[in-house]
Amino acid sequence: MNPAPPDPRRVPSRLRSRTKIVATIGPASEGRIGDLIDAGMDVARINFSHGEPREHRRRVEAVRGAAGERGRAVGILADIPGPKLRLGRFEGGERTLMEGEVVRVLQGDAVAGPGEILFDFGGFLQSVAPGHRMMLADGQAALTVEEVRGDSVVARVARPGVLGDRKGVHLPDSPLDYELPTPRDRECVELAVSLGVDMLGISFVGRAEEVECVRSLAPGMAMVAKIERSLALENLEAILEASDGVMVARGDLGVELDLERVPIVQKALLRAARDAACFSITATEMLESMTGQSRPTRAEVADVANAVLDGTDALMLSAETAVGSFPVEAVRTMGRVAAEVEGGPDYTDRSDRSLRREWKIDTADAIAIAAARLSGALEIPRIVCFTESGRSVRLVSRCRPSAEIIALSPDERVVRQMTVLAHVRPMVFPRVENLEDMLARASRMLKSERLVDEGAEIVFVAGVPAGVSRSTNLVKVHRVGEDVKLH
Repeated sequence: MNPAPPDPRRVPSRLRSRTKIVATIGPASEGRIGDLIDAGMDVARINFSHGEPREHRRRVEAVRGAAGERGRAVGILADIPGPKLRLGRFEGGERTLMEGEVVRVLQGDAVAGPGEILFDFGGFLQSVAPGHRMMLADGQAALTVEEVRGDSVVARVARPGVLGDRKGVHLPDSPLDYELPTPRDRECVELAVSLGVDMLGISFVGRAEEVECVRSLAPGMAMVAKIERSLALENLEAILEASDGVMVARGDLGVELDLERVPIVQKALLRAARDAACFSITATEMLESMTGQSRPTRAEVADVANAVLDGTDALMLSAETAVGSFPVEAVRTMGRVAAEVEGGPDYTDRSDRSLRREWKIDTADAIAIAAARLSGALEIPRIVCFTESGRSVRLVSRCRPSAEIIALSPDERVVRQMTVLAHVRPMVFPRVENLEDMLARASRMLKSERLVDEGAEIVFVAGVPAGVSRSTNLVKVHRVGEDVKLH
């Protein structure tokens, strides 16, 4: 006798990875947003460094529409550009630097003359010193400063390479002072507020005050600090305290640091974010070959797997879905790799060990750890967490329980912000003032959604009094169908 076919309403949650997927929307994917959601996209990223406001607005509306049609919560992350430092221009559009060559570096945005390189930003003459490195074309070539003159820097080519017009510049050894948010960032934040996006990615963060400034311009949005500068690593603790989440932006970080350091720094950043109860996104070139190929390399698959094992909340696709030829396949592939890793013993073992780390504990933390341990010890497959701000869900999520976390909130934006959290299924739930009524109503809702069966056990996490933010103080094992009595 053949077994009954699986319930189609349950299959997606079992096939989907617990690690979330962020996909960048661009020309290649704008018309396929529904397909991306079906393939496993949890958060749509809109990169404000490229495109016009009307394009961003159109894409946000498309994401909201496709998510609404599917009854799914899909978060939107808007990435603001930050102070990207760039080269000027060259005769013919490019210039080849030879090893040992000596060049003069000046400020300007015209065409560089013979033996010259132009930077389109100021302040570097006061910041660089002999021995400092200048990384050009996003690390394709490098200079070492030999002398600082009145209007220029004399530098020697340490790593040869080809420079193109307007390519990126990094000065990892020089304390260059610049404004963040920039005037353009402020325009982008204003646009993001008008579009009602859920999260803001802040590029080239170096200090906590920069995150706090952006937050003041966009109240209610989740702040994601992009870690791509050496200065950010020096100020990491304060940045984590000021942020809701961090992005391990390995592209620019790999220019500022020696490449061989990036994997170790990635692990340390993900661990630090989890310790601080910040969510984490691992980004840059995860499935880069799928920009033009339908199948990733084995090294890319290993890279994705290791990020999952390191404890990232989410994995991000950039060019793969923005301009690539196989955007939907890239999302589907990433989800399959993550799900395979999550089903293995290494992932479970690392999640168990995470509960033994030295976290700063308050009542809400203790409740979160208790809920995770209860669900594991009793083999309960669902933890139901009521939340006003999303913080209690973030605390349960960082424990990486084997159970799925059903996150219920009356605030639709909070629900969308929780789409980036690993192991979490966020849902809109009406505000109920009486805790017993809230638990009973949630039980009925989960049954109607076919997430639990009559008689199944659930771990509830809530707060007394109900409906008050940051009041999490209760964990309860409840059997579906039984009366809810808390006295």
